[in-house]
Amino acid sequence: MAVLQRWHRHWPWWLAYALVFLLLGVLAFYVVQNRQTEQNRREAAYAQDLLWQEQELRVRLQSNQNALESLAYSLASDSIDLEDFRVRSEAIMKNNPEILAMEWVDAQGRYIGGMPIYSRRPDVLPAWSDAKFREAFDGVATLGYPLFTNVIQREEPLMQQIVPIFRFASFDGALVMTYSLERMLQQRIPWWLVQRYELQLVDSQNRVLAPSEFHRKLEGPEVREMAFGNLGSGVRLIAKPLYPPPSLDNWGWLVLVALLLALLVWALHLLRLRMRDRQLAELALQDEISFRSAMEDSLVTGLRAMDKSGRILYANLAFSRMVGWSVDELQGQKSPFPFWAPEALAQCDAAHRAILAGQSPANGFELRYMRKNGERFDVRLYSSRLIDGKGEQRGWMASINDITELKRDREALRQSRQQLRTVLESLPVAVCVSELESGEVLYRNRGHQNCFAIEHLLQQDNGAQFCWAVWPRVQGYCPTEHDIEELDVHTGRVYQIARREVDWLGGRRAMLEICTDITARKEAEDAAREQNERMQHTARLVNMGELASSLAHELNQPLAAISSYSAACETMLYKPEPPIGKVQETLVKMTEQARRAGQIIRGIRQLVTKRKSEPQPCQLTELVDVVLPLLAPLTQQLKSRLEVELPQPCPLVLGDPVMLEQVILNLLKNGLEAMQDTPVSERLLRLQATVRDELLEVRVIDRGCGIADMNQLFQPFYTTKREGMGMGLNICRSVIEQHKGHLWAEANPAGGTQMCFRLPTIKPTDLTLE
Repeated sequence: MAVLQRWHRHWPWWLAYALVFLLLGVLAFYVVQNRQTEQNRREAAYAQDLLWQEQELRVRLQSNQNALESLAYSLASDSIDLEDFRVRSEAIMKNNPEILAMEWVDAQGRYIGGMPIYSRRPDVLPAWSDAKFREAFDGVATLGYPLFTNVIQREEPLMQQIVPIFRFASFDGALVMTYSLERMLQQRIPWWLVQRYELQLVDSQNRVLAPSEFHRKLEGPEVREMAFGNLGSGVRLIAKPLYPPPSLDNWGWLVLVALLLALLVWALHLLRLRMRDRQLAELALQDEISFRSAMEDSLVTGLRAMDKSGRILYANLAFSRMVGWSVDELQGQKSPFPFWAPEALAQCDAAHRAILAGQSPANGFELRYMRKNGERFDVRLYSSRLIDGKGEQRGWMASINDITELKRDREALRQSRQQLRTVLESLPVAVCVSELESGEVLYRNRGHQNCFAIEHLLQQDNGAQFCWAVWPRVQGYCPTEHDIEELDVHTGRVYQIARREVDWLGGRRAMLEICTDITARKEAEDAAREQNERMQHTARLVNMGELASSLAHELNQPLAAISSYSAACETMLYKPEPPIGKVQETLVKMTEQARRAGQIIRGIRQLVTKRKSEPQPCQLTELVDVVLPLLAPLTQQLKSRLEVELPQPCPLVLGDPVMLEQVILNLLKNGLEAMQDTPVSERLLRLQATVRDELLEVRVIDRGCGIADMNQLFQPFYTTKREGMGMGLNICRSVIEQHKGHLWAEANPAGGTQMCFRLPTIKPTDLTLE
């Protein structure tokens, strides 16, 4: 050890460190030189790869242009027709996935044919209206050789090559080949090039064309640009190399040498540290003592140590501040201590004797202490045996916590709970809290006890009452978190139940149930619904009363026709040689007139009959067929025309057919009556229906005087007729809303009003599943 100390004093440590750093410098120089050589090799491969890619693209685009010129020459010489052009175009497109379309247009740019075949040209392909396409098309017609358009932005960047067709030295159209720059970058760049470089297509304004996920142009000293084939228009291919990580084989031995040098430096450093261990150990011991003292003084919990006789041996700074006496004043004190409150002297002395007897409870003692200035405060004292390093008991150690603020908070919390309980007990609704897992009742207010007398139903299990015994009386009960309406089958009362999961005391999850008696509200809703049905029935009777005279005249026509046809048949049958063919034709006409009269009578009976609403699948065509014969007399009387435009096939809706027929009848009747002041030639009422997003939209369009105030149109008892009731449109809106639809009014741009409503459609498969 003495030899090492002498060597430590005389050996020049800086020389050893200098040798190590010199060797590291040599290694670093070698790494830099090797890196420069590798960089030069990569630059040469970089230039060669880009040159190869440029030549490959030029050859591919020139090949496509030659094929397109060959097709143009064949079309100009009439050696192929449109079908042959499509077959050859399809073969070219299969070999070139970047080609979106090959089209044949005439001299005015109108589409003749091509691939792919479509009935309507998609918006993604540039059309004659595109300025860039027209510019290139005019250039081809003027110059007479193929041209590329500028970059055209659609859903993806496109370019079109236009090859002219000349027939007898006259421009007769062109062939248009549409390229997708995104696909061209994907299909014509080989995989090995993509793995080496990051590639982009940019235009003359340095905007990134492809790939679509990049929005900024590649930048940096290693970026190279080249023309993308022979597309022109400033389209360039930008490349940036993606360098692979250095090979571990080249760096393995360098890392090994560096580790050995690091171990050498570490060994030298340990040798120097060993010489200072003794000094550091002494400093560490001093720091430990100071740290322990600082830790004890920084505690907010008071610490107090007593010997076996009860004399104070030690008190920390926190306890000194708590009672107001200094540490020196507390040391050596014996019972009774000066910080004991006089009014709690007996309690403190009993606790002190219990500590000396080793009878301290686990939850400690709650005592009343007094500060030096006479201020009282509450503490909780925990005591334990004081054991020294030899394992012998030297006395008693106590920790003291000031719980004055804690007791105040507890008292405030108790008062707050009492206030909350008072509020819940005074609520007019029933409130119940039960444990989520077991269903144990945690709380019931007075309203809940009055509404549900369930004490005889509650099960007893070790004193626990279960709330879920309440709701087996309620039909369909399910203890989940949502708002529902349920019927109490015992009392006949209807309750709205709101359930929410809450956190209860002890971290338990509980279900809060708030039950509101809504029996009176439900009875009022039922009465209003019955009144609405009576109003709808009255409205149908009023409509039929208004149409009675016209319907009577309408029924006379088929009956008179039947009588005439019957007399004619009788006359023909009494002839010596009855004309059986004419008799059969006359009988067929009699049958049609009888069917017409029966349809009118069925429509009247269906509308005026009061019955219970029964939703069923309805088709708009059948509803209109019932209503139109009823409105035929009014249409003839007002000299109006009625046009019906319905989709084929007409979708199904779910609802009450009589109520929907009443809506259609009211809207058509209002439209006819609104055109009384319109010139006869313009009296046109149109019934249109369309399907949009699984909704059936129906429009009744008239050419009347229009509506002055749209805001009051659906108000009850609002009418513009001299003898109207003002309830028709209000009833129509109620019917449509009952069928989960919507009714509104719009102004007709040609003059008049459009009454519109939407209804949800259903599919025939849904009916099959039901």
